[in-house]
Amino acid sequence: MNDPLFDDEQPAGAPRWPLAVAALCCIALIGWLKVTGVMLAGVILMLIYFLLHQKGNPSEAEALRTSIKLSAEDIRDVLDEYRDFLTGSEPDQQADRMLHRPALADKDCGNSDIEAFFFASQTAHRFLARLDARLAADLSVAQLDSLLSVTDRRALEIKEAWITARRTALRLGTDYDRRGIADGGS
Repeated sequence: MNDPLFDDEQPAGAPRWPLAVAALCCIALIGWLKVTGVMLAGVILMLIYFLLHQKGNPSEAEALRTSIKLSAEDIRDVLDEYRDFLTGSEPDQQADRMLHRPALADKDCGNSDIEAFFFASQTAHRFLARLDARLAADLSVAQLDSLLSVTDRRALEIKEAWITARRTALRLGTDYDRRGIADGGS
């Protein structure tokens, strides 16, 4: 599964010059020591390979996995709040949905803030559907760190979109169609 959001062997901006220096040293060893240099260069290259491909400390990886799951839970909380808003049967929930924020329940609302939340919720559903499968894979600490960064960013984005959409829907009130389109969608 190739996904640019998930596939990061090395963090962005990781320096590559140490690899170039090691390669030049290996070439110098081979040129200087001949057969012995080949053996030493082989050992050095194997060590570099293992260092670059080690999975890191298992406890660190587990801590990152836990943090990713907590961030994913933050995303699920927002999606659950929206689902409760749409389907809640409590009088306060119904009043909120029908009297105070009906635009938030209307997928055809033309307001840009509300459309942004709808888009964010759709992408959050897709992201969460892929996340569990990705966490089941054997990931390096660098990959887990990158995934945590993406998950944290998405959790923040959907939370902000939810707050903004709720505020906008309250401002629009019950005649949101006319005002949502008339004010340019903002």
